[in-house]
Amino acid sequence: LSEERKVDLAELLRAPQPDDAATVELLLNPTPDSAGAVTAMMETARAGPPRYDCFISTGVAPAFAFSAFRHRNAEGGFQYDVRLTPTESSRVGTNSFCAQLKCSADCTRYTLCDDPSNFYSYPRELGAVFVGGAGLGNRISVLVPRVLPSGAAAQFRVLRPEDGIISRFLAGQAREHIMTLSGLWTSKEGGTVELTLGGEGTAASQRRTVFRATQSSSTLSLQYSSPLSCFQAFCIALSLVHHAQHRRRPSSEPRRAYGSVGRSSSRQKEQEPPHKPRPSTFPRAWSAKGGEACAPPAADQLHHNV
Repeated sequence: LSEERKVDLAELLRAPQPDDAATVELLLNPTPDSAGAVTAMMETARAGPPRYDCFISTGVAPAFAFSAFRHRNAEGGFQYDVRLTPTESSRVGTNSFCAQLKCSADCTRYTLCDDPSNFYSYPRELGAVFVGGAGLGNRISVLVPRVLPSGAAAQFRVLRPEDGIISRFLAGQAREHIMTLSGLWTSKEGGTVELTLGGEGTAASQRRTVFRATQSSSTLSLQYSSPLSCFQAFCIALSLVHHAQHRRRPSSEPRRAYGSVGRSSSRQKEQEPPHKPRPSTFPRAWSAKGGEACAPPAADQLHHNV
């Protein structure tokens, strides 16, 4: 990611049999301050089941990082299985890695979950995203484990529902171990969504943009920097697109204003043949203009300055 690691990064991610530990460490650990802004992109697959791919610019050529596969979950919402390969495989080794982005049924809350078979040997959460809702309007808020100057990050071990990063934050617990990012939707096609590190009480001189997503036809161009990891940046982008496609709308609002990939509804897409080609387009509108069914936490809770 830094000048001295560009070739190593390209070689690592493009290797036919990438090393499990090194690849996961690179993609899930916080980006070092010395790396500056990392450029990446997210594309939607043109054929097969719903899938999004993430690539990192290495200075040589874009290197594949993740694929996310959308599935229905038991609660009636969706989840994305995030893998290190563009196919869903259960083979032993790197291909067995499977992290998740869990989406609430009302499409306003998203939880970033590490692969349970991780280095720490226990389930852990790597962040949460809140998009829109009656309590937030057009605001986006992100919670991530606090990262120290040394690069060490807080660990959120989740053995019970109340251990999760959202539950603990809203209960006023562990806030000293959480960092907050905030930003706004934009309704302009081809517009940019930016997330800034720091709560509303943070001095302007201490706030900085750590995530930027720009829509360009079938691609989201991404930039992210410390304290975010590639996995966190990819999941934030997935959350934005999923919210635009699947959030509940008032009956008077035309569906096409928030069109899904391929300009068809999510129900239609789930019933498509597995290999039917689809146009590779993201929603034309990023904006959330109200009508969400379930209100997320109040804005003042999400912008507590930690």
